[in-house]
Amino acid sequence: MCGPNGRETHGGALAVLSLPTRSTRSSPPTSAGKLVFHDCKKGSSIATHVKFTPDDSLTNVDSLVVAIHETGDLTKSAIISPFLHKFSMTQDRPASQSDRQDRKVEVPLPYPVKIEVGNDGIIGRRVSLWSQHTTDPIAEGIIGYN
Repeated sequence: MCGPNGRETHGGALAVLSLPTRSTRSSPPTSAGKLVFHDCKKGSSIATHVKFTPDDSLTNVDSLVVAIHETGDLTKSAIISPFLHKFSMTQDRPASQSDRQDRKVEVPLPYPVKIEVGNDGIIGRRVSLWSQHTTDPIAEGIIGYN
């Protein structure tokens, strides 16, 4: 990105999620929130945690599953797009009062993921957010550098 953009980089990887679009929809996708993959050390190229911040369009953020797909292709159904990584966003500890008010969910990843392009890195890949109670994703996007 060239020129001033008014946003400082924070490190890690970011996916801005939208509600899934259907081919018959002509309106722009509605924002659903964002996923941030990061490490506790600033500037690391490995992510050990993921944080989901939902927008108002998502009311239930319990029992979420994150799926990182093998490609960045959003033209195919997420159901048939193979997964590279898949993990639960269920927290093992009770959420603090401020977490409940902010509706943010942050969990450690079950294993570190690389914040890079190609090979087994996550940059440029499709990411889908699923509820454990649905068969279709509730939100999706592409992972980029934060």
